[in-house]
Amino acid sequence: MWGRVVEIMTAVWLAASPFVFRVQDSESFVLVDSLIALLVAILAGLSYWSPTRHAHVLILVVATGLTFWGRFAELPPPPIHQNHIVVGLFLIMIAIIPNDASRPPRQWRSSA
Repeated sequence: MWGRVVEIMTAVWLAASPFVFRVQDSESFVLVDSLIALLVAILAGLSYWSPTRHAHVLILVVATGLTFWGRFAELPPPPIHQNHIVVGLFLIMIAIIPNDASRPPRQWRSSA
């Protein structure tokens, strides 16, 4: 489940990034980044609950939208949008990691 922890940490970074890149005067960046960060954290957290253990796959959709928004909102992209691109691509890489990636394969667990 380490992938879900990394997704939650990335959500915290995304929520803090408008202040790091000094665009906190733009309420839209603060609001959108905070809502996306909250959605990523909720989806990663839901993956800990057995009935919704695949909720982290929906982060792929959110991350893809974040990447496209960062790339095509303004040309050339300012630093805050470059951050959206990097965070989106990073979340895509992490979201495809299964919840039990650090555990041995099921066949090995059942034979012990």
